Amino acid sequence: MKKIIVLALAASVSFAAAAAPALANDPYYCDNYARKKANHAANGGNVLAGTAIGAGAGALVGAIVGGHHSVGKGAIIGGVGGTVVGGVKTDQKWKKKYNNAYAQCMSW
Repeated sequence: MKKIIVLALAASVSFAAAAAPALANDPYYCDNYARKKANHAANGGNVLAGTAIGAGAGALVGAIVGGHHSVGKGAIIGGVGGTVVGGVKTDQKWKKKYNNAYAQCMSW
């Protein structure tokens, strides 16, 4: 009975070892792996923060430059600008995380 258990364990370990290299260095597998890692890491928080900060700064500048009538316009312009900047930062973060995860996966 012990021989059967030992043989079964040895077979499962050798099967797992044989299956692992099939995933390593596979561009399709590594692409999916890297996308999941990048999506998890770059969750869009920069976009929301950029929008909020940009809208606040735009409203402040609008109030200083154009009085209380320009607060809304300043907030809209600042919010759009902040959204764009936050989106660019998120995109850069996503690409960096993707490239790192893909290279790591391909090196296994």
